[in-house]
Amino acid sequence: MPSCIEILDDIKFNNDGSGTFKYTVNLSSSQVKLNSILALDSLDGKKVPSLAEIQEKIEEFGTDLSEQEGISNVHIDTNYTQFIFKIQCDFSNVVNLQRGIENSLHKITTKLNGENLSHDWIKYDGQMMVRKVPNLESWSIPTIKTEDSDLLKKGNYTSITRFENRVNYFENATAKLSKNERAVMLRKSAFDVFNDHAVMDNIIYVDSTRY
Repeated sequence: MPSCIEILDDIKFNNDGSGTFKYTVNLSSSQVKLNSILALDSLDGKKVPSLAEIQEKIEEFGTDLSEQEGISNVHIDTNYTQFIFKIQCDFSNVVNLQRGIENSLHKITTKLNGENLSHDWIKYDGQMMVRKVPNLESWSIPTIKTEDSDLLKKGNYTSITRFENRVNYFENATAKLSKNERAVMLRKSAFDVFNDHAVMDNIIYVDSTRY
C-alpha cells in the first residue's frame, strides 16, 4: 500500500552479542487513503486483504517469531485506527534474529515463497557492526507509481543502533553520533531508501575496552 510512511528500526547490542530489536511502521498520516483502499475488493487486479486478515497475519507472525530459536520476549502492538504497528523482541545473537524474522515472514505470506530472504543484513562481533540492506529489486517488489513517489519522499526511514560501549567511528558520513557516544542514528527519506538501498548501509566500530 503506497503511502506516506514512517519506519523506525532500533537495535540495542549487549557486549555478548545479544540484544533487543524494535521495529515500528507508522502510517497514521495516510489513514484516509488506507481506509479507502481497505474498502475495496481489489486494487490493480489484486485482492485487497480485509482488516481481519491483516490482523490475523500479524498475530501469526508474532506467534511464530516467539517460537524461533534464540528469540524471546516478543511483543507486538497494533493500532488499526491510526495504522501504527510495533514489534519488539530480544535475541541471543544477530544470526538468530535474522533467521527468526525470515522464517516467520515465509510462514505468513505466499508472496515471498521462493524469494531469497536469507540475506545477512547485519553482523556484529563485539567490535564491528556491519549493516547491509538487501537489494529490494531482488524481492520482485512492484515499481512505485509516479503519483506515489511524492508520498514516499515525505516519509522517513530511521535506523538507530545502540551499544553498551562507546562508538569509535562509523563509515556512513550522513549518520549521527549521540551525545553519550553509544548510539548511531541514520535517517533517510523512504523514497531514497526504496530507490537506493545502500544509503542505509553502515559499518560501526565499537571500543571494546570501555565499559
